[in-house]
Amino acid sequence: MAVTQAPATRPAPAPGAPAKTPVKSPPRPVSVPGRVRLLTGLSLGALALMLGSVVLGALVAGAGVDDIGRDAGPQALATTGLYRNMSEMDALAAESLLQGRERGPEQADLELYDQRRRQIAEALLGAHELALDNTAEKNTITSLIEGLGRYERLASQARLLDRQSQHAPGPPPDDVVAVYQRATDLMHKELLPQAYNLTLESGTIVRRAYEDARSSATLANGAVALTGVLTLALLVVLQVYLTRRYRRVFNPMLLGATALVAVGLIGGAALLNSQDSALQAAKQDSFDEVLVLSRARAISNSLHGDQIRSLIDPERRDTYNHTFFDKSQSLVYIEAKSLGDYQAGLNGAFDDFVGLLGTTLVGQDRVKVFTAFQRFQQSDSQLRASDVRGGIAVFQQAAKADYAAYDQTMETLAKRHEVDFNRAIDSGAGALEALWRWVPAALVLAGALVLAGVRPRLKEYR
Repeated sequence: MAVTQAPATRPAPAPGAPAKTPVKSPPRPVSVPGRVRLLTGLSLGALALMLGSVVLGALVAGAGVDDIGRDAGPQALATTGLYRNMSEMDALAAESLLQGRERGPEQADLELYDQRRRQIAEALLGAHELALDNTAEKNTITSLIEGLGRYERLASQARLLDRQSQHAPGPPPDDVVAVYQRATDLMHKELLPQAYNLTLESGTIVRRAYEDARSSATLANGAVALTGVLTLALLVVLQVYLTRRYRRVFNPMLLGATALVAVGLIGGAALLNSQDSALQAAKQDSFDEVLVLSRARAISNSLHGDQIRSLIDPERRDTYNHTFFDKSQSLVYIEAKSLGDYQAGLNGAFDDFVGLLGTTLVGQDRVKVFTAFQRFQQSDSQLRASDVRGGIAVFQQAAKADYAAYDQTMETLAKRHEVDFNRAIDSGAGALEALWRWVPAALVLAGALVLAGVRPRLKEYR
């Protein structure tokens, strides 16, 4: 009879003996296809990051170009023109009262007056769009609109009274002067300061937009450089691994992808830098110059208005002479204690004058503007040395024309800088267009080449 043997059992561990831990099997080594897939995935991931950096940089740069060149910049210049046009409106109103019955207000250049009024309305509209959520700036614009309405009523009343008086050329009757004094006080004590503050706010918006664009562009350039170098390094590692593991020559698809990434890195960085340089040229070399010249023209126009007002309002002549002197000093500063000393001292001040124009102009531009300003001041000196009737004659025959020539010189210079500004903006936009057109396409094609180069090697393991 067969005896069935019971299965052997392990003896139970002694009480208190430590339990044996199971022995872990060593980790399985990563296979060659796994390493290829890992390197390929890292390369494609880095390529995607590079593409994202390029696209993000292009978007940021494009926003900067639009802000400075198409939006905030032109609207800021429009608000600068607001001050100048408002000053000219008041000067034109004063000039119409000066003519008397020989050339009454109804025959004055009311078309130019209306043109300036339309330009003011357009500037206020542009400033309102630029203000966005800036409540204080919008309140200033609303106040300007309301104040200009009051000024229009007073100026119209002064012209009506002047037309009814039929006075000879020269200072109008006292009742006309009284109404005009209220109008010009409103303009210079309330409206023009508000317009100047609006100009400063608009300039600040442009400066902040420019600084944000430059800062973002610097970060974008750094991101493109970092991800580009990382992508190139991973592609080289992948290429070397495939070459050594498969004992073959370099993979032509990966070589093509590496070349495209290198081209994308160099081209993308170059185009972003070109856009950044164009933005810098537009802001610092052109926009700032136009802004300064526009402010100088605005002050000069107000200065010319003081010249006219001193003729129609003898009671305030000393006040207007003093403001004329102060504004002249702000444009071209030289040491002088009175207007007469100042105008006499301009003859030898070309080399060392400062002020708004002195810190801006160089070379032939400095010569042209200073010469025109000096000629205008000389005719003003003749005007102030004459009696009222003689002063009006000097104004009509010399001072008015000299001021027009001086203003035209600055306007020509400002327009030249505006052309340079638009050219720089177009250059930046062109660089961005080239970046959008070529760099993303090159990087996408590089990704396709990586996949095409790796796929045959992976097939060998199926």
